[in-house]
Amino acid sequence: MDCIFETPLVSIIIPCYCHEVYLERCLDSVAQQTYKNIEVIIVDDRSPDGSVQEIERIIKSANWNSRFPEGTSFYPLHKNQGAHSAINYAISKSKGSIISILNSDDMYAPDRIRCAVDTMQKNGGELVFTSVQYIDDEDKNITHSHPLGIRLCSSQKKIKRFPSVGFACLASNVAISTGNFVFTKSLFNLVGDFHSYRYCHDWDFLLRAIFYTEPLFVEGDLYYYRLHGKNTFESLQSLAVDETKSIVGDFLARGNFNWPPNVLAPSRLNWPGLFETFLSWYGYDRINTRA
Repeated sequence: MDCIFETPLVSIIIPCYCHEVYLERCLDSVAQQTYKNIEVIIVDDRSPDGSVQEIERIIKSANWNSRFPEGTSFYPLHKNQGAHSAINYAISKSKGSIISILNSDDMYAPDRIRCAVDTMQKNGGELVFTSVQYIDDEDKNITHSHPLGIRLCSSQKKIKRFPSVGFACLASNVAISTGNFVFTKSLFNLVGDFHSYRYCHDWDFLLRAIFYTEPLFVEGDLYYYRLHGKNTFESLQSLAVDETKSIVGDFLARGNFNWPPNVLAPSRLNWPGLFETFLSWYGYDRINTRA
């Protein structure tokens, strides 16, 4: 892998809720990053299990402090506020020019941050996501054996079929999870906070982001997404239809009469004719845009 030209501070944001059994593996994957200029910000969203004690044990250890000698910021919240709020709070405390999120039951591949920063610098992008490997409770790769892993993997493999990465993102949440987002602080300041959608706050942020910047997709399993019985992804799918209508409707309304700063963003202005056909294919032409 080519060396990157600059090493900006990257703030790794870790929202935690009830993931005591996964935390050591999650945080180990951060400590093992080949990219060195990192700060770590952990927010526990009032976990009723032993997550707070486990986080404190790990970040007080000699091994952790030798990797992060400047210390780690840990904020145990006194009231459960939801993943979106925990992420926003952590970002508000961050100092890095680049933000990378990691869900506390998931893991990074060792080269993830280095690859993301390198990709941004080479391509001038402000948001990166990568291919995902799906793992079970024991970290076994179940990408090609678990029904949900198979489906989500297939959605990423189809990205190349679209006119742009942005179109693939509008078709479905091909970034899969907030934990797969790496983006600049300046982009976050334009897009704004993560919203309070229970199921689709990640997809909502992604669609608001592609109005401003074309996402960069890196083919390589650099994010490990754990599939287990408590995944929000699986337990809240009943909310998906209503939230999709709201999120897509807001995106379409935003692009109806405004030139997107991202010249590749899906819109009537950027893609006349093709965009209308796309909306019809996905049934989005029937969504109320509230324009």
